[in-house]
Amino acid sequence: MFAFALKSSTVASALAATLLVVAPAAAQQQPISGGTGGGIQGRDVSAGTSGTGTTDGTRIGTGGTADAAAADGGTVSTNVASKVNDRRAMTRSSADSRDEDERARSRTRTTVRQGDVVRSRTMSRYKERGEPAVREVVRTTTTADGTTTNTKGSSKPKR
Repeated sequence: MFAFALKSSTVASALAATLLVVAPAAAQQQPISGGTGGGIQGRDVSAGTSGTGTTDGTRIGTGGTADAAAADGGTVSTNVASKVNDRRAMTRSSADSRDEDERARSRTRTTVRQGDVVRSRTMSRYKERGEPAVREVVRTTTTADGTTTNTKGSSKPKR
């Protein structure tokens, strides 16, 4: 019985020592993650994009998606492109769809600065022939202090 108690005590001490060594490295900086996404849909066309990013002071990453659809012989185009270096990562996502009398477009750009900030902006726009454009812009900025979101929309075309 005594040997069993000694073994249990030794295992618990080794685990506590390992946690003390790992804990300072893990507590170095909390991960910062953020992003935006949005889309727009009309009668026969739709487009949507999203972007996300994350950093923890030692790693950096970003990604995105794009989706578009058109009916009745319309055309669609999607693209996602990323760039990364030691200090910054950036992803651009775009989606376009159109037919004879409608157009839908969505764009997202997400940038991440190493250990500092994640910024993302999504713009979506829909236009039907003879009608004013509908536009929405969503911006987020995420830092260690929190996330700030700004949304702006319009039902009139910009001149």
